Amino acid sequence: MNRRVEPPTLFLQTELPVPFDTLPLHDAVLTSISVGWDAARCELRFRLVDRPSHVLVFEGFTNIELPRRESWGPSSSVNSARQPAYGVFEIELQSGDVIRIEAPRWTFLPEDV
Repeated sequence: MNRRVEPPTLFLQTELPVPFDTLPLHDAVLTSISVGWDAARCELRFRLVDRPSHVLVFEGFTNIELPRRESWGPSSSVNSARQPAYGVFEIELQSGDVIRIEAPRWTFLPEDV
């Protein structure tokens, strides 16, 4: 009997020793971004490859850069995620755009949590 085994659901927080650049975002599709200005909260929603959809939440942000120039052509897929400095996070899309967020905290959770 062949049963399909689902990949484990991810539950990552900054309190855990998980580097930001190891999140499974390569080829994930960025579906939406929402910003709660009063709460200084930014949520990025992703449809991951072979996993449930997840939300990446930044809390206490002090800066957000959301260019949409598409210099490499239109795309909503992620190329890479990196943390070039403490509290600075970048998500490079396959369009060539780099979303940059400065925040002290982040979480990465399945959307239904």
